[in-house]
Amino acid sequence: MSPDILEDAMEIWFGPQHVSAHGWATKLTLVGDYVVECDPNAGYFHRSAEKVLEFKNFRQGALVLERMCMLEAFLAEYPYVAAVEKIAGIEVPERAKIMRTIMMEMSRLHSVQFWWGQFNAELGFFTMALWPWVDREYSLDAFEELTGSRHTVSYSTPGGVKYDFTDKFMTQLHRAIDRFEDRLPKFRDMQMGSPTFRARTKDIGLYDVKQGLKWGLSGPPIKACGVPMDLRKDDPDPNLAYDMVDWEVPIIENAEHPGQSDALDRMEQRFKEAETAVEIIKQLLPQLPESGPIIDPKARAKVNRLPEGEAYARVEGTRGITSVWLKTEDKAQTAYRAKIRGPCIASYYALKDLVPGSKFADFIVIFGSLDPYPGWWDR
Repeated sequence: MSPDILEDAMEIWFGPQHVSAHGWATKLTLVGDYVVECDPNAGYFHRSAEKVLEFKNFRQGALVLERMCMLEAFLAEYPYVAAVEKIAGIEVPERAKIMRTIMMEMSRLHSVQFWWGQFNAELGFFTMALWPWVDREYSLDAFEELTGSRHTVSYSTPGGVKYDFTDKFMTQLHRAIDRFEDRLPKFRDMQMGSPTFRARTKDIGLYDVKQGLKWGLSGPPIKACGVPMDLRKDDPDPNLAYDMVDWEVPIIENAEHPGQSDALDRMEQRFKEAETAVEIIKQLLPQLPESGPIIDPKARAKVNRLPEGEAYARVEGTRGITSVWLKTEDKAQTAYRAKIRGPCIASYYALKDLVPGSKFADFIVIFGSLDPYPGWWDR
């Protein structure tokens, strides 16, 4: 950066006190209305999650993961559970596989509904902020009926799941997805048909596939570039039920900028993510056996003390790939070491290259369209 330009520059700390910046802070260097440097700073949300896992037994560990991102708790807890199952050699009953997958996709739907509201609120579209949040309550009601909690659900456990589906839960589940399908066309028409919204998002935060892969992006930020990269297709987990459904990876192809993605594309990508989640749920529900075990009866004894070993497990989360590496010693009751890699460390630090050259008012548009969550990078 030219010293002459920087003479007129002003530094602004965006967060952590800013209402749109809970748990993170980014130093922006401005010249006039334009950002010339962007310096992301992690650390404001740190709770030593990896160290905490060394003091939790293998049934408690999943709770730490789901608290790192409550918005997708069913998805967040799974990589830890899957890693424990690999080391213990546990097989999950088919019924539990289907139930896990249904609830993980419901978690994806709920997380996207929250993101729509949050993104619109950050841009000042308050009507469109409240509508998805109202519909999100239907998903939360179903979570509460099943698990007793609306956010920190603690559903998956080594060997299967904790709670069986009840008739009341099934009623609430159908109500949530039926309402979503009924309301989505209205949301899409109002959102994507708004000239103001399109002006705020079109060609903002534009990057191509090569840049996205260099930054390590996954999930919607890379699929919005037209890349059908999705673990549910590319590497289906044997203890989930994605191989039992017929679906296509949702992607967006920008006609004006092939192989690239802007904030508008990333909004449309999340519409498709939610649609696909509902499609998967609707295909799995008829395949769910009416009765049968929901957990391996030998699982509790197996996870009391694990053998020496290590395992790596991952899942296609709402924001991208979430993974856990777990190492245990012989007859271990807790992890010797746990390493968590959330999807958002990449999308947050991508701002360093993506934001410079943009207007200051567009910073929150770019940030929000990538949807990084602080709990995933402060671990």
